[in-house]
Amino acid sequence: MSLKQRVGLRVKEAPVARGLTQEALADLVGRTVEAVSNIERGRTFPTIDTLEQLGRHLDVPIQQFFEDVEQKVSDRRFVLEGNLKILVRQLSNEDLEIAVKQLAVVVEIRKNCS
Repeated sequence: MSLKQRVGLRVKEAPVARGLTQEALADLVGRTVEAVSNIERGRTFPTIDTLEQLGRHLDVPIQQFFEDVEQKVSDRRFVLEGNLKILVRQLSNEDLEIAVKQLAVVVEIRKNCS
């Protein structure tokens, strides 16, 4: 997966976590739906101005769009971790605490099975 594709996935995660459609996001940042779609699919790389607009309207720092994109992880893991972040942002603090405990149990079981 290219850098453009990884950044595109991070751009795609932010509005999904806030329940925004591509159309709504395009309106907020003054771009066409096609332009937003091309960024999300990694076909085009957003300009710094577009990244600033995205960050401002999604209330996320620009660096979040580049989070983990340089790590040497498989494409599958990169996508899975991104999906996990989307889900985590939708949880209440109480539900997040439960989810963390459940993941800790899974890690412990895997460690003991090795």
